[in-house]
Amino acid sequence: MQLANLILRSVVVTTSILAMAVTSSSEEKRPDIVFIIVDDLNDWLGCYGGHPEAKSPNIDALAASGMLFSQAYCNSPQCRPSRTSLNHGVYPFKTGTYFNAKYAGETKITTPSMQKFFMDHGYRVASGGKVFHGNPGKDGDALLARPRDPRPPEGENNFNAMSAPNDGYALDVQDEQMSDYKVSQWATQQWRADSEKPLFMSVGFFRPHRPLHVPKSWFAHFPIESIRRPAEPEGVDDWDDMPDFARRLARTHAHKPLHGGLSDHEFIVAKKDWDATIQAYQASIAFVDRQIGRFLDSLKENPRGRETYVMLVSDHGWHLGEKKHWCKGAIWEQTTHIPFVVRGPEVVAGSKCAQPVSLVDVFPSLVDFAGLEIPDWLDGVSIKPQLANPASPRGPAISSYGEGNTSVRTQRWRYIRYEDGSEELYDHEIDPNEWTNLAKSPEHKRTIKTISLMIPENQHPGLKVQSWFDQFQE
Repeated sequence: MQLANLILRSVVVTTSILAMAVTSSSEEKRPDIVFIIVDDLNDWLGCYGGHPEAKSPNIDALAASGMLFSQAYCNSPQCRPSRTSLNHGVYPFKTGTYFNAKYAGETKITTPSMQKFFMDHGYRVASGGKVFHGNPGKDGDALLARPRDPRPPEGENNFNAMSAPNDGYALDVQDEQMSDYKVSQWATQQWRADSEKPLFMSVGFFRPHRPLHVPKSWFAHFPIESIRRPAEPEGVDDWDDMPDFARRLARTHAHKPLHGGLSDHEFIVAKKDWDATIQAYQASIAFVDRQIGRFLDSLKENPRGRETYVMLVSDHGWHLGEKKHWCKGAIWEQTTHIPFVVRGPEVVAGSKCAQPVSLVDVFPSLVDFAGLEIPDWLDGVSIKPQLANPASPRGPAISSYGEGNTSVRTQRWRYIRYEDGSEELYDHEIDPNEWTNLAKSPEHKRTIKTISLMIPENQHPGLKVQSWFDQFQE
């Protein structure tokens, strides 16, 4: 009997040791994960071809070493709702978090952020810069609030968040004085820190967010006389076939007052600042690309001897006069289209995927990269199957801007339905600039009916865009 008990105990101990060894081995194999988010960056990158004069060699190199998702979109075209959705993995229409301004009817999110999730699953977490709306989040072994940037001399700073975005300024400073440089240096230090645990990093870079203030050396890359404006339809007004709701959205920016009766676009044109604002935006992209590159250089060697996944995205796109609209606050292509690049051990260098993806897919994808079980409360779908087979089909990307304003982007179509019931439909195979609204075309009724069924039912009640229109009367 004693011998039997001794054997049983030996078996239990041996089994426990083996289980611990398997667990330890599994944890040792977990990859390091680096998530980079850039603020207000549209597709004006060399690898995306969004502008012929784009200068983004570091992001381009990252794309060349991994997979570029050409059909990637935000789920909300403003910072707070986009980042809330991304970091928690839930759609804005489930919570009512639609705008930067908080709404009393929003639902408090009770599920953990991806930073908390990775901490709870054995990762060392470092989060720095603007990852959430204005902060690195509350969860992490190392946190860095975004440092302050230098400002123009007194009397020369014309930045006002409620004003038009013609606030570009060539600062008489070096890169080292800028917040994004400091974030890059901090991220490099965190990457090089010793740790027995695998590392999860979320790093937020601020530019090209307004104010469009970067060192003057970056402005020199874009001489004002060489600036190219976005293409406009010839001989017609782009607004002629747009519903009234969409026109008002473009004019008022939905949550900003007019400037003496002028929209952002009308004001910038009247001030003859269109080219200068494009110059400042491009200079800001080139500047932040360099700071991202500084950090990416440090990733060439992994001090923990682990495999590494790198993902880079933006929180939403940005208009620079397309459809006579500026900045964010709309659900067209320019406002919702984002960079989305992934590099990892099994990713074919220079590969591309044209299947729709969106920011709500970030959380489940990073969890999948880590070899962890994807929680069932996440709304998104992992992109890992597309890393193996870029043609593997995916569902549409859905973007929301206020209750009842929804865009559905399939591989070919963009369909928009506004809160007043008006619609837009664009065929990207022949109309990548979204100049021709096909919503009233009889031959596209079936297409509209099919795509409209993709709009989620029972959306969370929230603040309507109409309320902004009422506040800022034209």
